[in-house]
Amino acid sequence: MLCASTQEYPLIVRSEKEIEQDAELWWQCALKTMREAVAQAPVDAKDIRAISISSQGISFVPVDQDGNVLYNAISWLDSRAITEMEMLKRRYGASELYQRTGKRLAPAYTLSKLIWFRANHREIYDRAWKILLPLDFIQLRLTGKCVCDHTMAGGSMYYDVSAQAWADDLLKDLDLVKDKLPVIAWAGEPVGTLLPEVARRIGLSEDVIVANGAQDQKCAALGAGATCDIAAISLGTGSCISQLASVPPTDPQMRIPFFSYVKEGMWDLEGVINTAGSAYSWFRNEFAENRSFDALNEAAAEVILPNHVMFFPYLAGPSSPHWDDAVGCFTGFSLNTGLGHAARAVMEGVAYSIRANLDAMASVCGRAKEIRLYGGGSRSSLWCQIISDVTDTPVVRLSSSETALAGAAILAFQALECEVPASLAPAERFTPDAHSAGLYEDSYRKYEQLRAQYFAHM
Repeated sequence: MLCASTQEYPLIVRSEKEIEQDAELWWQCALKTMREAVAQAPVDAKDIRAISISSQGISFVPVDQDGNVLYNAISWLDSRAITEMEMLKRRYGASELYQRTGKRLAPAYTLSKLIWFRANHREIYDRAWKILLPLDFIQLRLTGKCVCDHTMAGGSMYYDVSAQAWADDLLKDLDLVKDKLPVIAWAGEPVGTLLPEVARRIGLSEDVIVANGAQDQKCAALGAGATCDIAAISLGTGSCISQLASVPPTDPQMRIPFFSYVKEGMWDLEGVINTAGSAYSWFRNEFAENRSFDALNEAAAEVILPNHVMFFPYLAGPSSPHWDDAVGCFTGFSLNTGLGHAARAVMEGVAYSIRANLDAMASVCGRAKEIRLYGGGSRSSLWCQIISDVTDTPVVRLSSSETALAGAAILAFQALECEVPASLAPAERFTPDAHSAGLYEDSYRKYEQLRAQYFAHM
């Protein structure tokens, strides 16, 4: 990375379930970010030849034929479309929708919210030229071309993940107009070149190619080097666990959502732990505010295994692969319990959840032989080692946590049809300790038994 610029944009919170964003602000922030990055870059602007985008998914915005925003973007965090979700469940069944779209039925996905939007804002829906996901919207503003990629489309729930195309019959059956959707192309294919006015505002040539981008977690998997044998795992606020498959996954238990990947004929299984690094931050802030993270890590490192304290990291709703209606909790406290036991239990609880996701993926596409770890939590060598021991899998800590930007850069190189750089380089490797891995195998079995017993009765 040569330089960076960052802009923030707020959520528009109308209620607990109604969450929107100003799509025009997306565009203004994107312009400012690119302009500042170009100005700071230690290279001549004329040597910048391609742009690609890593984008949030699921959110959507209606626009007219000139690309003007007709209504606030409905955020991926929005969950207002519960009635519509229940209608889809009755009409098609959760299992059929999962096998068709790769998604567990939830009001967060675009399909339910688009049906809600049409019912509650019919005039705007009818007037809309296109219903765009965030990537599509930014690429339209950059080039004047209306193009989506398969990873973004895959999060909509009106995309056939096996056929890797819009689900035409589903759209028709629900009376949703397919012509309002953009065309789909593979990530890394050229969308077009910069519009003259946009090029001037950014400070680049009009000949700069905009390469079709992708959803941020898929860009991160690409930047981290995920394969069928290598799992890419973020250890940030939450944790996303990605592993690739060369055939469409099938799982009657619907444990892991899956998407099309950035390459044709490849699929990305994507587990999620809603609170990972944020669980550790919460623990420190609430129970050890006078300690630094380094001091907390040192206390956790002094704990002799097995650690009889256990933590379930369900601080923000259900996580894969169990999707229990669970809450976060500690168990196993005694008069011998110290701060280090609880701190280590938080790390171990996240590691156990990663193990559960990898086990579910292994039954679908084979076991990962290596983990590529990135994000703020990966800076803790102790946490890296715990994950390696719990999963009995080598862990590679990457040289940078900007995996999504690295993935987008790889896609930009693809559009130029030149040598494509490799994924991010490893910084350090952690191998399982045989003794610790054996102890953790026993602890994990107890952890899973306790989880099943406790949360089954909630």
